Amino acid sequence: MKSILPVLTGCLICLTLVLTPDSQSRADEKKQTNRTRFYIASPEGKDPQVFFFAEDYYNTGSPVFSPDGQKLAFDGWKSQEGESFSNVHIMVVNADGSDFKVLRPGAMPSWSPGGNRIAFSKPPYSVAVMNADGTNEKIIAERGWGGQWSPDGTRIAYYYGNNIRIYNLIEDTTTELFPQDDNPYASFTWNMTWSPDSNWICILGRRAEDRSYDVLTVNTAGSKAGYKVHFNSKRSPYQDMAWSPRGDQIVFGSPTSPRQLLQFNPAEDKPPTPLDITVDGNINGDVTFSPDGQRLLFNARDK
Repeated sequence: MKSILPVLTGCLICLTLVLTPDSQSRADEKKQTNRTRFYIASPEGKDPQVFFFAEDYYNTGSPVFSPDGQKLAFDGWKSQEGESFSNVHIMVVNADGSDFKVLRPGAMPSWSPGGNRIAFSKPPYSVAVMNADGTNEKIIAERGWGGQWSPDGTRIAYYYGNNIRIYNLIEDTTTELFPQDDNPYASFTWNMTWSPDSNWICILGRRAEDRSYDVLTVNTAGSKAGYKVHFNSKRSPYQDMAWSPRGDQIVFGSPTSPRQLLQFNPAEDKPPTPLDITVDGNINGDVTFSPDGQRLLFNARDK
């Protein structure tokens, strides 16, 4: 189950590499299964190393580090046994590869800033929160998908139909970012990401007018407070976005095949550029940053 794993301690991540005899034999053996593996690299994509793969779950994605960097949460299912997304479960593992746990059915985990709660999507179509050990589930939206906790801990964003909804945990209220009578988008997708200051969200939207796809950032006070398109394509990019804790880099998967990871600075008017990453597999596009912004984790499927 384990491979080369950096030990993440506190909010500062050191790169002590742990290689067990078992993981060495797995690294040396010829891959016989088309499984997904998590890799970790620099924010620029340099020096990628296998970080972790779940032994019994060949399809894994939506990774996210706990705020202290000690754990990684993600979702997955046993595709090798004929399972599909309808069988998706949320899992957690320590950053050194130990104590792997399957928490409960669900998808797209998102840690609270305190690390004691997790927001997640519950099939077929709802958003919930739970304790970090999988207990005490509470539905916060009967209709919605892709819930993501804000860095300041006060809100959970999710998409519903052709809008992005913000649930305020303090006030128990829900607002929409685009006015219904002035919304250029027909739909949005899951795995959006918050800016470090909780003032912006980056998400993939599909335009109502020409059905093309935008990677955009929108102000969490509402689109009238500002939104900006950073990338447009006739083909859909991958539906996962990662915003660096440093604030100056957003990474997402390209609409091309084979897929690349693209990056851009949201403060600049420059098109996204590809990260130079070489791994022994095909990049899926699920991405996340370490809490200090010094490492980028992504997944790739065996060739």
